[in-house]
Amino acid sequence: MLRDIKKNKMQFIAIFLMSFITLLAVSGIGSEVQGLRDNLDNFYNETNMADVYAFGNNFNENIIDDLLSMESTTGVERQCVKKSVAQIDNNPTITLHFLEKNNISRYYPVEGGNIDFNDTEGIWLDARFAQAKNLSIGDKISLNLTGIILNKTVRGLGYSPDYVFEVPENGLVSDFNYQGWGYLSYKAYYSSDVPYNKLLMTSNVDNQEYYDQIHQMFTEKKFQLHLLEKYNILQTKDTSGNDDINSRIIAVFMPREDSGSDTQIQHEIDQHIILTITFPIIFVVVALLILYTTMSRIINHQRTQIGTLKAIGFQNEPIIKHYLTYGFIFTLLGSVLGIIIGHKTIPYIFLDTMQSYYTLPCWQPGFSMNFIFVGLLIVLGSMFCSYLTIVKIMEQSPSTTLKAKVPNKIRVSFLEKTMIWDKLNFNIRWNIRDINRYRLRSFITLFGIIGCTVLLISAFGLYDGINDLKTWNYDDINHYQTRLIIQDNISQSQIDSIVQEVNGTPVMFTTIQIKANNVTKTQKLTVHNKTPLKTVTDKHRNEITLPEDGISISQKTADTFNLKVGDNMLWHLYGNDTWINSTVDAIYADPSTQGITISTNEAVRNNISFKPTEIITDEKVVNSPEGISGITTHEDLVHSLDKYNQAANLIVVILVIFALVLAVVVLYSLGLLGFTEVERDMATLKVLGFQFNDLRKLFITKYLAITIVGFIIGVPTGYCILNTVRNTSLYLYYPINYSLTTIAISFAIVISVSVIINILLSNKLKDIDMVEALKKERE
Repeated sequence: MLRDIKKNKMQFIAIFLMSFITLLAVSGIGSEVQGLRDNLDNFYNETNMADVYAFGNNFNENIIDDLLSMESTTGVERQCVKKSVAQIDNNPTITLHFLEKNNISRYYPVEGGNIDFNDTEGIWLDARFAQAKNLSIGDKISLNLTGIILNKTVRGLGYSPDYVFEVPENGLVSDFNYQGWGYLSYKAYYSSDVPYNKLLMTSNVDNQEYYDQIHQMFTEKKFQLHLLEKYNILQTKDTSGNDDINSRIIAVFMPREDSGSDTQIQHEIDQHIILTITFPIIFVVVALLILYTTMSRIINHQRTQIGTLKAIGFQNEPIIKHYLTYGFIFTLLGSVLGIIIGHKTIPYIFLDTMQSYYTLPCWQPGFSMNFIFVGLLIVLGSMFCSYLTIVKIMEQSPSTTLKAKVPNKIRVSFLEKTMIWDKLNFNIRWNIRDINRYRLRSFITLFGIIGCTVLLISAFGLYDGINDLKTWNYDDINHYQTRLIIQDNISQSQIDSIVQEVNGTPVMFTTIQIKANNVTKTQKLTVHNKTPLKTVTDKHRNEITLPEDGISISQKTADTFNLKVGDNMLWHLYGNDTWINSTVDAIYADPSTQGITISTNEAVRNNISFKPTEIITDEKVVNSPEGISGITTHEDLVHSLDKYNQAANLIVVILVIFALVLAVVVLYSLGLLGFTEVERDMATLKVLGFQFNDLRKLFITKYLAITIVGFIIGVPTGYCILNTVRNTSLYLYYPINYSLTTIAISFAIVISVSVIINILLSNKLKDIDMVEALKKERE
């Protein structure tokens, strides 16, 4: 066995490397994903994360008692949640939570103690925000809460399970220089009448069942309900006729998995799972095919030894076990090392990037038995491939086995029967017949090149997509220099004054729910009139004009709901129980905001009050006007996306490295195997007078042809896989762009590796011993 391994060492090294890389990727990315999932679950459990949220205008104690009377309810708390502006550099937005209790979605202290509900002057701040602003315990902070200044002292710094991912106020990525949150006692509110607008609930049943029970409970209490949709609007009104504000409840119910924070991090986990599953498949298939080819060659070369052993009385079982050992050893060794090294290294490569996006108290890699199962599947697969190569010869009699194997009958290809064949030169005809003779080896090489191309196209295509998204969003579509975020409860006259002062355009963003074709999802409604500060484009980035009187939806929304122009859909604003039945009048494409866009006139026709949430302007506004909660510049938004690019660039580097390893291993190992298989043929050509350069050309041409064909197949395959991964994004819509530069760079890398490897292998043609080579039987 050792002699065979030494003789075919490059093939067995390739098998080892393919197994190693497969488990390196599976266990490495899998450990990062499993660790993220475990750390998240532990954080949720430790802080008693809420199962369901409700948002309304003023929750009184009666609704708390009603919910607690249900056996399925294990806890209910209410909060008053308000956005404020901190009077420090950049005027960041601080979301304040005024609490009565803190048993659900508990504050997690990092510095300082837990929340003191008797402390009217203290605030417990977001530790990430405090770090960005150099705030520490004991510092004073002033907060502008809709015109009322709250002066508070920082009592503690911590994390919150509701803010594992802080939905960005501006841009695509959370920037803690511009946003944060704070927890305070309800006694710290500026009025004794605290308007509680958020409920946090935990239950011992699933969310659908819990919502149904809430519906039933209110029905039994003789409340008139209007149930619109799962986790949607629940409007109750006391039928007794009492129209007091506390007898009316309008609430938006939302399960944990629909919250912005949980949705984003669960989506991140899903994307990493796709990477864990998709790309390692290429290495598994290549490893098993190389093993099958190598073992077939070894066994065919050792037919005489096998026949001799059978003739002197050896049973089939020990011989089969001997050859099964080849694949078993190298795939087992590669799998074990891949699991160990992947688990210990790759999760830490992603650590800095993940920590910049998400907030968790612990970042430890996890371990899953799936890693071992994948390793076992590879080992069993290798043994199965080895078994397939040996079982055929074991079925033959010793006398048949002792004879040289009869060469496989080569079928005449269709091309050889045509007139074209006679017009082809010797080089092309030789290689066509050689590929036809060694179809499996040629297929493996082709598959390896396709896999390499897919990895390269995915890597560089991802890089292109992020950069194109950046230019599309901030150059082609949005032309404003400054975005002013409007405070809540600001009057329309104040808004009009600011618009005139900065020569800006008011824009309204609000959350809506869309239902069409049995799909219901949360999206965004954008309301604004035509302005030179925004250029609307289609999915090909061509400028289009949206109808003033009609409903326009984004391309990603159209794809999600399977809608086209002329189709009907239902939608409504959160907090409003009236569904609007609309016809799609136009489809536009936007890389960052998905949903519906309408004009202010169309909003009025649909009984929607136009309440701007921001003002965009081409002027550079430095000082924040009264009534503005934050200012974001064009540079800030670009910087936000640059931060997002860091994670993408890391994935690009990893995919390129894997692609290069795959190409080198496949081309060198199979090229070396191919050389030994055609050594007798090359010796014959040398005897006939072929020179070294002729033989080199003959040898290289075949692999270059296979490389080019593999690349041609790999390009559309790579873009197909890339688009599949892109489409899993919740909010981003990537431009449709098949970059010629990306294709050219990928082609240059693949061809360069192929040429270099085959030049190195073709040098072995000089060392062919023609006498010894011609003595060999054809394998």
